[in-house]
Amino acid sequence: MSDTLTPANVVLLTLQLLMDDLDMDDLFEHAGVPVQLMLEPDGVITARDILALTASAKELSGDPALGLHLGEEMGVEMLDVVGMTISTAPTLREGLDTLQRFSPLVTTMGHADLIEEGDTAKVVLHFLEELAPITDYCMELAAAAAWHIMRRLVRGEFRLRRLTVSSPRPPWYQEYARVLGEEVEFVFDAPENSIVFDRQLLELPMARHTPRLYQSLLDQAARRLAARPQPETASASVLRLIDEHMGARLLDLATLATYMGMTPRTLQRRLKDENTSFQALYDLRRQQVAQEMLLRDINIETIAATLGYSEPTNFYRAFKAWTGLSPSEYRRRHPGAML
Repeated sequence: MSDTLTPANVVLLTLQLLMDDLDMDDLFEHAGVPVQLMLEPDGVITARDILALTASAKELSGDPALGLHLGEEMGVEMLDVVGMTISTAPTLREGLDTLQRFSPLVTTMGHADLIEEGDTAKVVLHFLEELAPITDYCMELAAAAAWHIMRRLVRGEFRLRRLTVSSPRPPWYQEYARVLGEEVEFVFDAPENSIVFDRQLLELPMARHTPRLYQSLLDQAARRLAARPQPETASASVLRLIDEHMGARLLDLATLATYMGMTPRTLQRRLKDENTSFQALYDLRRQQVAQEMLLRDINIETIAATLGYSEPTNFYRAFKAWTGLSPSEYRRRHPGAML
C-alpha cells in the first residue's frame, strides 16, 4: 500500500519542542513509528505516521491545543534552508513567495496560496485529505507558527485580521485569542483554512534582509529542489498497481485507492488533475496487454481470464470498442509481429 511521503526533518524538529515534557523514545514507541527512519539525512515520513505521532503526542502531553502551543515555539530556523531564505528576503511578500516556491523541501502534506483581495491578503492552506483527522491540529500549528515567526522577522507590527478554520469550534477555542491575539476574528466551520491580514503588510521589510546571502540561499534552495526525487504521479501509481493486480475481477477505483492509502474521492481528484481517470488507465493497460498477447498467439480464453473478464464474449466486446477490430481481425492484420 502506498502513502504520501514528506520530509521528516520539520516534523522531528517540531516534536523536539516537547522534550521538556515528554520522552521522545516513549512518544515514538507509543505511536509505533521507528525514529531511525526520520534521522536519515533525507529521511521521510508518511501521512499515517504523522497521524499516529500527533495522536500520541496529544495523549501523552494531555494538551488538546498542542498545535497552537507548538506553533508558538517554532522558529524559522526549523525550516532549514527555506527558513533562512525567507528570513533574508527583502519583504514579507518575497518571503511568502519563497515559501510557496520551495515548500516541497519542507512538506508535501499540503500547500499554500497567497490571494490578494482589495485591502486584504490571505494565505489559504490546503492539507491533504490523508490528514483530515488532524486538520484542526495542522491549522493551529501553521497559524501559530506563521504569526509568531512573522512578528519576529518583519520590521513593523504584524497583526492578523481573521483566521478561518474548516473544523468545528474546539472546546479550547479561547486559547486561539491568547496565542494569536484578542483582536483577531476567528471563524470556524469555514469553507477554507486561511490566515487573513492587511494587504499593506506584504510590503513590510524583513529585519534580516541581506541581499547577497538571500541570492545565495535562493540558489541553494533551487538546487535542492531540482535534486529532490520526484514523487510518483497518481497515474503512474495506478498503472503500476493495475499491472500488479491484472486479472482481479474486483479491480476498481475503490480497491486501488485502498492500496494507495487514500480515499476514492482523493484518487479520483488526483487523476482528474492529470487529465485522466481510473477507467481510462485501466482500459489502456488492458488494451496494451491484450494486443501483446494476441500477437503471441495466446488463446482468447486465456487472454480474457488474464484481463479479469468472466467470459470471453465480454473481452470480445471490449476489444472491439478499444480498437474497432475483433481479436481475430487484429491478429490477421499483424501476422508474425511477435515472432
